Amino acid sequence: MNSNAKPVNSDLHSQATQQRVSVIIPNHNYGRYIAETLNSVLQQTHQALDIIVVDDGSTDDSVAVITDTLPPSSASRRTVFHRQSPNSGKLSALNAVMHEITSPYMLTLDADDQLTPDYIERTLQTMLTARQADPHLAIVYSDCLLIDEHSDVIDRGRSTDFDADKLKTMSYIPEPALCLSAAYLSVMPFDTSIKVGTKHHKWLRMVDQGWTGLHIPEPLFHYRMHDNNLSGIGKRVLSETDSGQRGERILSGYWITTHS
Repeated sequence: MNSNAKPVNSDLHSQATQQRVSVIIPNHNYGRYIAETLNSVLQQTHQALDIIVVDDGSTDDSVAVITDTLPPSSASRRTVFHRQSPNSGKLSALNAVMHEITSPYMLTLDADDQLTPDYIERTLQTMLTARQADPHLAIVYSDCLLIDEHSDVIDRGRSTDFDADKLKTMSYIPEPALCLSAAYLSVMPFDTSIKVGTKHHKWLRMVDQGWTGLHIPEPLFHYRMHDNNLSGIGKRVLSETDSGQRGERILSGYWITTHS
């Protein structure tokens, strides 16, 4: 027996730790949340990151909070802060920084949500392993924990296994899904006239080009519920929990589709 033999996944693990991942955080008036969001990225176990924050015409204290929280670039992390005005919408904000996406993998993180510390490490390792069998795989996503404005856990939010046909009528892939950057960039720029169902618009475009997804059935990020969620999910969930309706939620029943 070869005593120098490596574990089967050692090369993949080494490859994963060296891969850069772009994290794009579009923000509009989430100054009260974005420091926690940024810190959840800065505390990732995977540190080879490009952190790209784009403020979309905020009128609150967002710019000051971002400036105070986002560190300068370092050997392991590149940080970018882009400001656009006036407020033009989330997809416009993403289009504005598409030239900054130079890493092989990327994700979009809403400015009020949070990643668990190993989110990027877990999704990237899953991506690299699964793409050996399916080179069309471009999206890896997970379940989440629903949190309130104080970051206290309310319930669990579930996604579902990938199904291209279901995606035509259901929005079940969450925003911070890890993506193959080449696949993501191939469907940009996005249609800025779309103001609701924005993530559904993105995933539909990618899947229509033949890309596939993979679901990790574990809660690997925190999805914040509040009155200003664009999909309206916060108001609905908080109303349900206030009336005593507790338990996990299948998120496709709450998220707006592009066609809604």
